[in-house]
Amino acid sequence: MRLTMERFLEPPRSLSGIKSVSSKRSILVVDDDLDSLDLQRTLLEIEGYEVFTAESGMEALELLSQIDEPNLILLDMQMGQMNGVEFLIALEKKRPEIIEKVPVIFLTGMDVVPLSKAAGFIRKPADKNDFLKAVDRFVKMGFQAPYKH
Repeated sequence: MRLTMERFLEPPRSLSGIKSVSSKRSILVVDDDLDSLDLQRTLLEIEGYEVFTAESGMEALELLSQIDEPNLILLDMQMGQMNGVEFLIALEKKRPEIIEKVPVIFLTGMDVVPLSKAAGFIRKPADKNDFLKAVDRFVKMGFQAPYKH
């Protein structure tokens, strides 16, 4: 199925008209591509989600300081002033409870096939014991094909 982009009359919900997230099915979409943002918002609203949008990481941080935590954050990895990883670092400083409770899905136009083939990741610098445990766990479990969508 191929999705096409249409211009929608209603602008994305953003910082204007902020209200508390009352629905149990709320999503924050952060994307600097306005066409993508519009399309994602529309698709999710059709499915019954309450959708909040931000065109930048800074706008998303401001929005998250004014609403209850969403059930999910869809986050563009490559944005102008603040990329997705920088946004998560800033969010962890401002609202650590969101990082602990709310799943984040990265959105990207980058070729992530090489990353999806990795069995896992080890954060550097790693504690010696954690590093050896991770290596041992992966060696013992053997290779398992990555999750396919």
